[in-house]
Amino acid sequence: MALAINTERVPQRQPRGSQSIPPERHLTVIPGTSKRTIVFFSAMVLGLFVVVSSVIGLQAYIAGQQLKLDRLTSEISLARHYHDELRQQRAALLAPEYLREQAKAMMMTPGLGSKFAEIPQDVVASVVISTGKMNPEFANPSQIASLNPIANLGTNAGEEVLP
Repeated sequence: MALAINTERVPQRQPRGSQSIPPERHLTVIPGTSKRTIVFFSAMVLGLFVVVSSVIGLQAYIAGQQLKLDRLTSEISLARHYHDELRQQRAALLAPEYLREQAKAMMMTPGLGSKFAEIPQDVVASVVISTGKMNPEFANPSQIASLNPIANLGTNAGEEVLP
């Protein structure tokens, strides 16, 4: 496509009554844009669009990942806080003062001493009879040095006690 442009400006003053003669025009032809230039410009615009869109998409992806990280960080912080609260509650429940108060509320009293109970002879005899059917080493494990490390303390160090 060609375009014609007037390169010289001629004044339009003419005396009255005279016949007007159109001025001579000096036109210059500007070469049109080639198809190659249009394709190059279109490709540059398309490339710029793709690059800008990619950058925007990457920024959106990074922002989404950052939101996930922030949410996970806040959940971890809340979980740690909850864990600390539970540890404090556990420590308070295991405190001796608290246990003493709870025992008093259940009408418990502290022990004053130990009492030993006598075992009747018939119970001792029934136990001896039931263990008599077993191997003597298992029936009296206190005499086996490998099972009872303090079995030899009451005797001479070199002698082993026989059942």
